[in-house]
Amino acid sequence: MRNLGLNSVATEVGAGMHIMAWSEDHVVESRSITVEGEVASSAPVEIDDEEAQLEVDEETQLEVDDAERGDIVAVRIKNFIDAGIFPTIIKGAAIKDLKKTTSFLNQCGMRLIDKDTVEWFICLLDPCFNVKKPVVIKCTKTGASNACTHLDKKHYITSSKTVATNKKLAHIKKQLDLSDPAFKRDPKRWFEVQLGAWSVEHSISYNAFTTCRWQLIGRQLPVGEGGMKSINIRKLHVELYTTCKKIIIMSLAEARSFFTIKYLSLYLDLIKSKMSNQKYLALRVCFNTSTRFNIGYNLAVRRFAPTTDERQAEQLSTILHEWSSGVLEEFGIKVMLDVLTSTSDSGSDVKRTLDILIDAWWEWCISHLIHLALTEAFGTSIDPNNSKNVDARCFFQRIKKVIEAVNKSEYLQGAFEEAMFELLETYLKLFNSPQHRWSSTALVLERILIAWEPLL
Repeated sequence: MRNLGLNSVATEVGAGMHIMAWSEDHVVESRSITVEGEVASSAPVEIDDEEAQLEVDEETQLEVDDAERGDIVAVRIKNFIDAGIFPTIIKGAAIKDLKKTTSFLNQCGMRLIDKDTVEWFICLLDPCFNVKKPVVIKCTKTGASNACTHLDKKHYITSSKTVATNKKLAHIKKQLDLSDPAFKRDPKRWFEVQLGAWSVEHSISYNAFTTCRWQLIGRQLPVGEGGMKSINIRKLHVELYTTCKKIIIMSLAEARSFFTIKYLSLYLDLIKSKMSNQKYLALRVCFNTSTRFNIGYNLAVRRFAPTTDERQAEQLSTILHEWSSGVLEEFGIKVMLDVLTSTSDSGSDVKRTLDILIDAWWEWCISHLIHLALTEAFGTSIDPNNSKNVDARCFFQRIKKVIEAVNKSEYLQGAFEEAMFELLETYLKLFNSPQHRWSSTALVLERILIAWEPLL
């Protein structure tokens, strides 16, 4: 199968042909004209080998037909010039300068300009060709659509520009047929919703949608006249939040009506943003309903930056409790009636908030528990004095030095890459990561084992 990606383009180039031109001294000269088509964007389309070969055969035959037609027309143009007779309907007729045009009309007839600079087209294809009674078509001052229509309906010949446009429209129609029903109903609204969600997921600032660069991009989106050069991203975020909140409340109501006991589990965690390096609080709920299992929703994420006065006035667990209670109340969750269990890491403030203040049955987060167990077993704690496995820690330190040496040295990097291609026929970059993050350490070890021989 061949896949034609979004960035691929299809260029149709017509066959070269010789046109006989009439010079001022009536000397016939020959010049070569190449008819070029338009460049059209190609949407993703799967084409098998047999279909591809058929397309190639059809294109080849079209090129042959164009060349033969061009030769015939060139001879007939010469006949008109030799006869020196132009239709009397065209006042002050003169042959159009073909240096200024590459239209496919050059392959099908003779183009004349009258004294008012209006273009006329004489069809020289069978059965229209007749020196004494030629088929003459008047064009407009802005285009030759009349001549193109004649060739399409009478001779079934279409310009490469029209073919390219039709192909583009067919591809767009095919993509629309396969697209999201919401996109079909309202493309602009669909883009707004997706851009709103995308901006949240990647922490895109509001100002990004007011820049000249965005206006340039937004104008090109296929959502109608004007595109989306302006978008109220704040309003979209409010709409997204309101819709998601409504769905969560409905799911909670379904679970509450099904169970006769407490049914909800809370998860509270402090996380650090990879982009801003700031700490955030995340509150998540998990539950089942009569029809769905293991449902989880992130209710809220908030930057965790208590002031000095707040820290001195009360314990951080009190601040966490006030914030968490406010979020739960906003979603209609009653702690005493709905919350059964809670989960977090072993941080004292978070644990006290869930276990003591909210009074939910607290359990270890299994992911944190496994992480701490493996960190202790392999001695990869942040503080080297707390390492419970010095030998393993030294081993990881040596691995880290090797990786850093290879990644930082242009010579070693080149030698390693060459060895990888020679032994494994591929290249894999060596990872490096903090030793206290076990999931990353596992990836480092895995890549080292794969690249062991090339490193030696």
